[in-house]
Amino acid sequence: MDTTKKHDWGLIVAGILLIICSFVFFFWPGLTLVTITAIAGAAFLVAGIFDIIAYVRMRASMGLSAWAVVYAICDIILGLLLLLHPIMFAAVIPWVVGVFFVAFGIMEIVLAVRAKSGSVDGWGWLIFSGIVSIICGLMFFVTPETFSVFLSVFILMRGISMIYYGWNASKGVFVA
Repeated sequence: MDTTKKHDWGLIVAGILLIICSFVFFFWPGLTLVTITAIAGAAFLVAGIFDIIAYVRMRASMGLSAWAVVYAICDIILGLLLLLHPIMFAAVIPWVVGVFFVAFGIMEIVLAVRAKSGSVDGWGWLIFSGIVSIICGLMFFVTPETFSVFLSVFILMRGISMIYYGWNASKGVFVA
């Protein structure tokens, strides 16, 4: 009996939800920052939960480091803070999330270098995603009024990444 899992449907569903959120931010940028804060909080919470689940499922076979869990926990904490205090975060969310995106982008690039040296597939996507994350994060500092557009780009990248990694779970593709 083959117990090898072909796809990680949890990652795929989380990715689809993130892509939907990205389109909401892009096509309705007039949403208040409080609403965007709450939606972003839910997106980060879901992403963090599924990142931890993916880590637990694949850490042995993929050789994932504890940094993947640290990032997932940060995702969950940020998600909860945004959900519990949306008004407080609405004023500072472009800068807080900008720092978070830059840190995430750096982590993705570091993980990509590790994945490449370990001959793991998917490292090129990690580098691309990391660069996009850093650019989006830096744009929050330069032009905070474009927050919803760059947030939608970042969340779209996270959603595509989650679908890619979920679909290729059995192929040894690196999961951030």
